[in-house]
Amino acid sequence: MKRIAEQGHHAALVMGDHDDRARQDFAFTLRNHVTSHLMPANRLVFDKRAGPAHARATGTALADPKAIRAAMNADSWYRFYTSARRSSQELLWASVIPAVAANTAEPAAATLGSLTLDPHLIPPRYVDAIDIHCMPGGYTADRGDGDLAAGAVYDRGVYLYMSGLMGAYNDAVGQLAVGWLRRERPDFAPARILDIGCAVGHATLPWCDAFPSAEVHGIDVGAALLRYAHARAGSLGKAVHFTQANAESTPFPDGHFDLVTSSIVLHETSTRGLPAILRECHRVLKPGGLMLHVDQPKFDDSDPWATFLQENETWYNNEPFWRQYRRIDLAALAADCGFAPADIIEDTLVADVVRQSQNNSAIDAAKKKGFGLIAAVKR
Repeated sequence: MKRIAEQGHHAALVMGDHDDRARQDFAFTLRNHVTSHLMPANRLVFDKRAGPAHARATGTALADPKAIRAAMNADSWYRFYTSARRSSQELLWASVIPAVAANTAEPAAATLGSLTLDPHLIPPRYVDAIDIHCMPGGYTADRGDGDLAAGAVYDRGVYLYMSGLMGAYNDAVGQLAVGWLRRERPDFAPARILDIGCAVGHATLPWCDAFPSAEVHGIDVGAALLRYAHARAGSLGKAVHFTQANAESTPFPDGHFDLVTSSIVLHETSTRGLPAILRECHRVLKPGGLMLHVDQPKFDDSDPWATFLQENETWYNNEPFWRQYRRIDLAALAADCGFAPADIIEDTLVADVVRQSQNNSAIDAAKKKGFGLIAAVKR
């Protein structure tokens, strides 16, 4: 059984006792086996069975993700694989919950930053009506009275889900965004920063380190996520002002921020929610301010097999907007939401170690698996 590297410690983190850790190691190992060993076999099944069967029946080759999915769904191996994939995802969360449920310790009250909750906030349905990533209760689960459970489950669960590859503090995406900004706009020094959909602050805290004199804010719709985020940030010595708010309509005045950012958030919204969020970004930015979002890149239409596999997030991991989001022309949408086309930038982020290698083939390969970036300056 494989054991995951140690997660970065802070006072709010709940990992449990020996038995809890053993369950988590098993769930992590099982999911890793499904994604690393079972998933590649799908191509063999496609080449040897599903594809030829489709050709014999129709006289045509499979050339688009929808047709590939129909053919693969007819194969028993693929049905086994998707069942194992979903089950391993659910088991991963289940391995984390007992330790959180049994935890009675309360982190010390945060003395840095602030926490503002809105008991009357109605979360948008794209967050509240589904358990995204199969996390039980979703991002909005809240028992009140200082409940931190959703945040504790999310923090530990995301670390296991990403196999620790997002860094000891799950902050790799935030670090990539900071790195991009420093390279592309080295003189940009925001005085006030807003991180939308901040969850427990994984991608928020890197902005505190990058711009220590800036006033950093984070918003999300989940109260328990934000209570945990505030405790976590305070434990790590970071002052962040967390506010429970809908990114489509925030409580901030016009022109309030120099930088509005998000990390792996937009694909969890909706066709109606996304443009509302971009319009709100434009509203709260100062003239000359920057919008910067990091998320999944657009699908590569030249590789229908890769698109078919990536679309599994929608079908088997409770990501209903994933497929639509990765086909949206974000630059055109940003222009529709108030940003001038000449001020809109699209890019693909790759790890610094790859980018600095100056190995063009490695960089090109990494970009196919990298994160997409959409940025725009407000005039």
